[in-house]
Amino acid sequence: MAVSFLDQTYLGNTIIAYLIFLGIIAASLVIGKIIFFISKKVIRAKAAQTETKFDDIIVHVMEKPLVFLIFIIGLIFALKTLTLSDGAEKFFSNVVKIILTIDLAWFIISFIDQLIVNYLTPITSKTKSELDDILVPLIRKLAKITLIFITVLIIIDNFGYDITSLLAGLGLGGLAFALAAKDMLANFFGGISIIGDKPFKPGDRIKVEGKDGWITEIGLRSTKMNTLDGFQLIVPNAIMANSILENVSREDSRKIKMVLGLEYSTSMKKMEEAKKILEDTIKKNKDTKDDSIVIFEEFGESSLNFLVIYWIKNLDNILTTKHQINMEIKNKFEKANINIAFPSSTIYLKK
Repeated sequence: MAVSFLDQTYLGNTIIAYLIFLGIIAASLVIGKIIFFISKKVIRAKAAQTETKFDDIIVHVMEKPLVFLIFIIGLIFALKTLTLSDGAEKFFSNVVKIILTIDLAWFIISFIDQLIVNYLTPITSKTKSELDDILVPLIRKLAKITLIFITVLIIIDNFGYDITSLLAGLGLGGLAFALAAKDMLANFFGGISIIGDKPFKPGDRIKVEGKDGWITEIGLRSTKMNTLDGFQLIVPNAIMANSILENVSREDSRKIKMVLGLEYSTSMKKMEEAKKILEDTIKKNKDTKDDSIVIFEEFGESSLNFLVIYWIKNLDNILTTKHQINMEIKNKFEKANINIAFPSSTIYLKK
């Protein structure tokens, strides 16, 4: 009697057995999608009505790992419908253990991350210290890295490797690893140094290595800043920690220095008047400090030079303040008939 197509055997299993296997997998995916939809539309809404955030966190972090878990359970039941060799059964058993480990790690990492975001971050935002605002993102990254490392060790152990021997080997090779990863370690400790010394914080404008811009993020390996040219600059923390930098945001005021030359034909009376105009113009500007330095510094090659030094206290208005002061000086000099010199030379002819 002829064997039907569904009864034909491949690798020890009939076609109908493989179809049942695929059917169970498909059913588990459908069930997972249905549960995810119910959670998204119903359970989330119920959790949002409570006063505590904890249930919202649980619902949020469980949704996708739960869908994956349902798929894993479906895979376990589906595998039981097949006749497998000892080697294949051991292989699939290890695969199931690995993906279960990954699913559990996924849930734990997401759960801890959400706890930090929803509980620790709001607390640090209320404190006056800037250190905790920088440490929280670092704690999030370290927690993820640590949990991922543990997950990888568990997976390696499932493959039959001796974790104790592996860790011992890492200990013996620690020196070689440190030498190979010296730049990474230098950047890491540079980041710790930046956090401890606080030469700058996110949002500060700094000048370093000829670059000028605003700090956007301080990480474990590097610091990110947006330059005045509109580019994002990623600087290794080792360079940041060992460079002489200027924190522009922490300036109390910006010092402005200029040399203003008058014509040699300017009388002493006009010289005194020019000095008073310069002092009054700077003092009356609302964005400058009251103290300024205005002196007749030198007899220049083609002008009588005044040295003018003043300080702008409104750091957000530096260019506008300089513009206002320079325009006011020019206007008052014109009204007082005081002429600003330009480069010139006098030639004497001897007969």
